[in-house]
Amino acid sequence: MEQGSLREINLTRLGQGYGNQWELMNDLFAWLDLHLYYYYREHRWLGPSSDLKNMLGLVVSQEEFEHNLAKAAQTGLRTGLPEEDRMRLDQVQEAVALRLRRTSAPLPLLRLFERCGLDAFQQHCVILAYAVLLDRKYEKLFAYLQDDMTGRAPRTDLAVQLFLPEGESMEAYLSRFSLKNGFTRLFCPDRLEEGAMVLRETAVEFLSTGTVAGRPGRTLFDGAARRPDGPLAVQGEAARRLDRLFSGPEERCICLNGPSGGGKRFQVEHLMGRNREKCVFADLEGEDWKELAEEAALAANLTGAYLCLYHLDRKDETGNLTAPEQRMVETLAGLELKRNKRFLLSQLPLRARISTLAVELELPAVTEGERLTLFRTFLRDETLDGDITAEELAAKFRFSPRQIRSACLQAGGLARLSGENTISGALIHQCCYRQAVHRLGSLGSLVPAAYTWDDVVMPQAQKELMQRACGHIRYQHQVYCAWGFERKISYGRGLSILFAGAPGTGKTMCAQVMANQLNMEMYKINISQIVSKYIGETEKNLQSVFAEAKHSNCILFFDECDALFGKRSEVKDSHDRNANVEVAYLLQQIEEYDGVCILATNLIGNIDEAFMRRMTYVIRFPFPDPPMREKIYRRTIPEDAPVSEDIDWDFLAKKFELAGGHIKNIVLAGAFMAAGEGSPISMRHLLQAAVDEMKKNDIVVVREELREYADLLEVERG
Repeated sequence: MEQGSLREINLTRLGQGYGNQWELMNDLFAWLDLHLYYYYREHRWLGPSSDLKNMLGLVVSQEEFEHNLAKAAQTGLRTGLPEEDRMRLDQVQEAVALRLRRTSAPLPLLRLFERCGLDAFQQHCVILAYAVLLDRKYEKLFAYLQDDMTGRAPRTDLAVQLFLPEGESMEAYLSRFSLKNGFTRLFCPDRLEEGAMVLRETAVEFLSTGTVAGRPGRTLFDGAARRPDGPLAVQGEAARRLDRLFSGPEERCICLNGPSGGGKRFQVEHLMGRNREKCVFADLEGEDWKELAEEAALAANLTGAYLCLYHLDRKDETGNLTAPEQRMVETLAGLELKRNKRFLLSQLPLRARISTLAVELELPAVTEGERLTLFRTFLRDETLDGDITAEELAAKFRFSPRQIRSACLQAGGLARLSGENTISGALIHQCCYRQAVHRLGSLGSLVPAAYTWDDVVMPQAQKELMQRACGHIRYQHQVYCAWGFERKISYGRGLSILFAGAPGTGKTMCAQVMANQLNMEMYKINISQIVSKYIGETEKNLQSVFAEAKHSNCILFFDECDALFGKRSEVKDSHDRNANVEVAYLLQQIEEYDGVCILATNLIGNIDEAFMRRMTYVIRFPFPDPPMREKIYRRTIPEDAPVSEDIDWDFLAKKFELAGGHIKNIVLAGAFMAAGEGSPISMRHLLQAAVDEMKKNDIVVVREELREYADLLEVERG
């Protein structure tokens, strides 16, 4: 092969700059090919007479062994070249440099050189590593020159031999690849440790497109090109402080902490929008956080953006959040960045000590007033049904700004898809609950709210008391915020209701009615999963229940609560002491809980007196009298069910003194008997079901007591 057969650079356009990157790369390919040709010519393993029959690297012949043994140590390419060849290399390089000086087009390769501060040797290494991605012929050339058929990426020693300046040592330039700087961070660290120069994916993307696109876990926000999603309706003081921290030439590490979804990233986006700057946001959740952070820092440097890293908190063995370790914070604070501000976002405060000036800024959970502002802001273009208000939503859902925005946008979109002009209360609640993330399903069961006030049969006084309890949630914002009661009562603002009554009197049903009325989900807590024989476990389980309930914005329903809320007794042994501690802890949790908690008991006398003071409402469920029992019979049977006219409702209500739960069983059993016979529900079916229900409770019904209906049971037996 002769030098004249190599491709040449275009000398006809020396007076013009490069119009695009591909035009530049064509000349750089010619420049690189000349280097590789001279290296090939001067560094053959067996000299010019070698026919390479031994397949380099696989078999070592005697001649090759002797040649390599006698060969001097490797030096730079230019050192061993004749003068005319060195001049040829200089001419080609000067021709490229001449056109580059006249280039005004924003070529990604030139921007990378500038933003990473690369010298001539480092630039040549990047060109070498990039060339193999653009032209596959270089894979085979590098494999041949490096005597390794699997080594298709250029190695650091090959780069040093090709581009080592005259008078410099190989060792000094090889050691440059072990440094941590803007040059070495362009390459994959694990491959660089092996001696191979493989550009990072981010660097390749920038060289190909001139920017970095969003990907899972990393986005580029351009404050000059787009605005944040939604206005900054709350946390104005935090925004003003951020502006003060952002101004000035000092290098600062701005650490924002606060609850998840509390607006930390949103604040940084608005800061970038106000200053028309770019920012790379990177999610560091996971074990590979260091690699993700370095890729994000590279993306920020290449695009001239600031860097914002979030999800720095970690979880311990029990799943609880812990603050980032000292080593992690030091690593993130030590990332080499071109911009003098970096942002670290976490839920817990960063307690690490770092050399960079670090400023902590806490974004507390939004208040109810701020939640109201957010609901009004994101629903300003929507119309709500009359049965729901933004004030009620703000009181019910202790959401972050992100959750409020998502719920409102989703509700508006679903309403328009359905062709509706208004958002119903059921729809906005449904969208809100989709934003709630909790684990109550493992601690209890979701109870469907299937009943309404029309299904409730009880004295009007008790029904009105329950309706007033619902108003406690509906008008919470007006009383606490608008009327200023929050300044007087800052503790124990939740709603606690005690339902007391005999089994079957409708306690669970009324809890469902209240959940339906408030459009809230209700979870029935499984007492068996809460109470533990081990010391301290019951308290831990209770803490989990109330912590999850805080995130879920649901109604907590404790049935048979006297198992948990029993009276405290005189301490005679350690068991009494531990039981009293459990009750005292539960008292504390009930009082601190800001949500809705409904407790049901069959034995109100067993409830500790301290609980009665903490109950907002105590509703006693009386045993139904005959008129009430007749209403229960009639309302339990659906309108679509076939009913015979021979049913004596008055007789059934007076004869069988049963609560509503038993009546439901009677009606259902009678319906199945009628369905089996293919006939309407009749007096015979209900009478037989009632007698069977009494037997379940060890009550024998004498035939004479059934009077004229006794023969109906005889027909059944026959």
